[in-house]
Amino acid sequence: MLLGTWIVPIDDNGRCVIPSPLRPLLGLTVVVTRGFERCLHICPEPFWRGLARRVSTLTLGGGDERWLRRLLFAEAQVSLLDAQAAITFSTALRTYAGLERTAVFVGMDQYLEVWAPERWQECEMTLLASAGRWSRLDWGVAHSDVVSL
Repeated sequence: MLLGTWIVPIDDNGRCVIPSPLRPLLGLTVVVTRGFERCLHICPEPFWRGLARRVSTLTLGGGDERWLRRLLFAEAQVSLLDAQAAITFSTALRTYAGLERTAVFVGMDQYLEVWAPERWQECEMTLLASAGRWSRLDWGVAHSDVVSL
């Protein structure tokens, strides 16, 4: 599981090193694409294949479906992590997400989000202000499903 929040420096060429605890979970090949709310998504290859397959089954006749395809596929890049487990974000992707000298990597279980620090701070403020609303959902988890530590 890709979990946690990590602050990572970005060099002048848009290159940054994946935090060491995340490396084995990503594999050597990832796809980086535009995400929602003007962040980036780093997807391990198997997750990306499943996502791309699902998006590709959407009708071409629907306008929203075509916009989703454009968002995800038009600027996507396949990246091989180098010996230092570094990745280089294209200029287009850095511009989209507002990335400059620092990125915030956020684990989202099966993929990572990459945020500009100020955008992540805004997102976190919104998230924390609305945290109580999630308690009203039926999570479908019985007490017996939760393991005590």
